[in-house]
Amino acid sequence: MKHEFQAQYPLALKDSDTQDSAIASLVRQSRRLPAHWKEIAQIDDDWARLEILSQAIVTGRKEEARMGTRKMSGGLRYWIERHGEAFLRQQAGYMNSLGIAPTFPDLSLFPPGAWAVQINFTLRKPYISRDDVDFYILDNPVKKEHVFKIPYVAPSQWKGALRAAMVRELVSEWQGQGFHDPEVFANRRFQMALLFGDEKGEEPAAIKGLAKYLDEIGGQEAAEKFREKIRKHFAISEDKPLPHFQGSLYFYPTFFGRIGLEVINPHDRRTGAGKQPIYYECVPAGTRGTFTLLYVPLNASVGEDENHKKVLKLVGKGLKAMLTRYGFGAKTSSGYGVADVKEEDIKVEPKELEEDFREGWGKNG
Repeated sequence: MKHEFQAQYPLALKDSDTQDSAIASLVRQSRRLPAHWKEIAQIDDDWARLEILSQAIVTGRKEEARMGTRKMSGGLRYWIERHGEAFLRQQAGYMNSLGIAPTFPDLSLFPPGAWAVQINFTLRKPYISRDDVDFYILDNPVKKEHVFKIPYVAPSQWKGALRAAMVRELVSEWQGQGFHDPEVFANRRFQMALLFGDEKGEEPAAIKGLAKYLDEIGGQEAAEKFREKIRKHFAISEDKPLPHFQGSLYFYPTFFGRIGLEVINPHDRRTGAGKQPIYYECVPAGTRGTFTLLYVPLNASVGEDENHKKVLKLVGKGLKAMLTRYGFGAKTSSGYGVADVKEEDIKVEPKELEEDFREGWGKNG
């Protein structure tokens, strides 16, 4: 037996007829095994079968392994349509039985002032993201949990999406008919830094990225006031660079129980004809998901009850913008990743803070 999985089952080295029958067998479209390659019957796990299927990208059977033929669904498309949801239910069952599925946090374990929000949502448009696997049958697989292979939104993705939404809200208010006070801009920017951590691009050598962008939007006076607040908060002198620090928000992963396919077919501007279609794995519209967020006030300057409420309102406004307007994941500018949320599907703990959260949530129209 070979010690490398792909070398043990070399689909790419088989003859064309064997590849054809193996593709149907790997996605459970046919119970008939290839006449000269019975060994694939040893592979019980569906994800392992898809890994072997991925070898088809270097063969003449690539399109069949992805979508099937014009007359018949096949390959990955067939597996998603017929077996994908059963596989995801099985994997979710493993997570539940092991006790590692995300749950609502127990606030009694955290310092006073901690709060948590949980929102059940329904995707209005498909969710697209890019997985970091090196070898897959599609060029654009949806991001999946590393062990259980369930489509999900990682905590780091949620953090980036919410921060981006709240930055967009800040910029929109500043450039629109909102406030124009540098002190107010600097204070909002300071609040977001305490929530999410230090800004990307805040380096001693040269300010770039998000930090540079917000400097340009708010102006020099607001930028100076913001850095003054950071230095005062962390007791950093003027001759020292701004510190790297962690924010007070902690995000939980969101797992999805469905998987689908999107096809984007770019058209030639001259002829109007479609070019080579581009396939994306996605989480289809109508899929339910649960977003969970924990706030732990580790920063001394936000240790008062009134400040907790202000922060909660600010986060509530940002969450509604992210979920229902801007979206999350990839291709949000094309409308992907937008969700619908019902009022009864929002849970806030402690209960006495729920009204404050809903006040912020309602400010987004």
